[in-house]
Amino acid sequence: MGGIDEEIGRQFRLAMRRFAAAVTVVTTRWQDADVGMTATAVTSLSMDPPSLLVCVNRGAGFHSAIEDCESFCVNLLRAGQHHISANFGGAKPPEDRFSEGEWEDSGSVPYLKDAQANIFCRKTALFEYGTHSIVIGEATRLLTHEEIAPLLYVDGRYAAVAPKAG
Repeated sequence: MGGIDEEIGRQFRLAMRRFAAAVTVVTTRWQDADVGMTATAVTSLSMDPPSLLVCVNRGAGFHSAIEDCESFCVNLLRAGQHHISANFGGAKPPEDRFSEGEWEDSGSVPYLKDAQANIFCRKTALFEYGTHSIVIGEATRLLTHEEIAPLLYVDGRYAAVAPKAG
């Protein structure tokens, strides 16, 4: 692939900032250590089989872990957990990222106990495209919490969903 047109790249970046996205922390275990990264490029893929996709920059330190792992967990953050997102987005070094929040061990991957939802996945495919890898995971276990209040990210800022009246 050749380089992108600078103006198209600038406009594309501005357009993408207008997408409100749920904030997640994707976690796995790699080389005997718990690892994770903040991700907003996560979406459902299929109901049969129940699966989702996660996009990971190939230049990210987490990429080697997701490339080598057999399973991972998508932890959907809830409103008020922006500090966890920041930690896994680089505010803390990888070895300190699990120091905040209620992290549990599923037996194969770490997960955030008080997240909005936890989607445990078996990695079924990984494709390279441009600067990223598209990782497909088939859901093997799910935990959800009653209250729906996901943490969102839009235009470089955190936001929350306001409950609908009535």
